[in-house]
Amino acid sequence: MRPEYLAVNKLSKQYGNNLVVKEVDLVIRRGEAIGLLGANGAGKSTLIKSILGLVHSSQGSVEINASSSYLPEQPQMPISLSALSLLKFKCKTNRLPPSSAQQALDDVQLSKQVRNQAMREYSKGMRQRTSLALALCGEPQLIILDEPMSGLDALGRAEILQLLQQRKSAGTAFLMSSHIVSDMVQLCDRVLIMASGRVCETVELHDHSLEEAKDLEVRLAQWSHRHE
Repeated sequence: MRPEYLAVNKLSKQYGNNLVVKEVDLVIRRGEAIGLLGANGAGKSTLIKSILGLVHSSQGSVEINASSSYLPEQPQMPISLSALSLLKFKCKTNRLPPSSAQQALDDVQLSKQVRNQAMREYSKGMRQRTSLALALCGEPQLIILDEPMSGLDALGRAEILQLLQQRKSAGTAFLMSSHIVSDMVQLCDRVLIMASGRVCETVELHDHSLEEAKDLEVRLAQWSHRHE
């Protein structure tokens, strides 16, 4: 059996009287990709932040048994720096080979013509590719992605999906939250549908087809309607 990279047990998060994440169980093994799907306010981002310890959970436990990285929904980057400078800084602070910076930027296909330009001059898509390069740099075993396709056009999404699929085939595990159901279906092995902080249903994916994407959208709409 493949090793567990992430184990979440009965994880909950409460703000005042509002329970925004409710007893979530989750296991991700080597080479697995798990999707989090839900309407705005379903608890996806809070669950991710609770897993990472960015917010203090109210109950439950989290065990991470792998090197990991995180791409937040709204990355905050020093836009006065260039992408290459930022990646080199990460390599230095994480004791990674200096060549990892260029390799990560190659992987996300950020144009070599802009790598030394200040990120304030980048388009949203270029900044998103840089953020993805930060998450992928050093080849962590577990990568947690919150809306990773934000700002990318259809071609960019296809390129990044292909890259993530390659990493997955090599053993990288993913936890991904996204509003783009078709992207999630192409990458993930199963999808957790969330509403009102709960995992309402776990859907196993088999052929990663358009039909499965349509089925997920129907299931999401049904659960969201029940919890309005």
